[in-house]
Amino acid sequence: MLMHQPTTMRIERWVDPVVDRRGHDPRSMYVERYWLGAIGPSATWIIRRFADRFDDAPQGFDMNPHDLAGELGMSYARGDRSPFGRALQRCVMFGLARPTPDGLAVRRRVPNITRRQLERLPAQLVLDHDEHAQRNCSSDAARVLDALLAAGVAPRLAAMATERAVVDA
Repeated sequence: MLMHQPTTMRIERWVDPVVDRRGHDPRSMYVERYWLGAIGPSATWIIRRFADRFDDAPQGFDMNPHDLAGELGMSYARGDRSPFGRALQRCVMFGLARPTPDGLAVRRRVPNITRRQLERLPAQLVLDHDEHAQRNCSSDAARVLDALLAAGVAPRLAAMATERAVVDA
């Protein structure tokens, strides 16, 4: 549990070779479609903002939580009592971030939603997810993403293009 939030937090990358290779960009349609209902819109916006910052600072960055809360139209107070604190805590509860001595380690890529989380969503989303998983189970998507990144395409654009290719396939 995040007991207090300092004026500046260190946000560092949570390295997970499996999720980093097979997971989803936090700004992807996958996260918007399936994770949004599980973690809520505020937590979704937080992980998207972290992803934006990781594009410029892949190893980590310092963040003022008061400023980020304000950017997202949320109130901020130290601890978990504010809307921002609760949203940040949801990121931790759902395994998208974990506390560190100076702040948080945050996943750069988001894992597939668990079956238990998925089954709490509307039935049509469960069906859509199963279809999406069948299309995305090949390693083709990972190869396309790797090729785009190697060619110098920005991470956000590479992830979006790869996802669109898988969805349209």
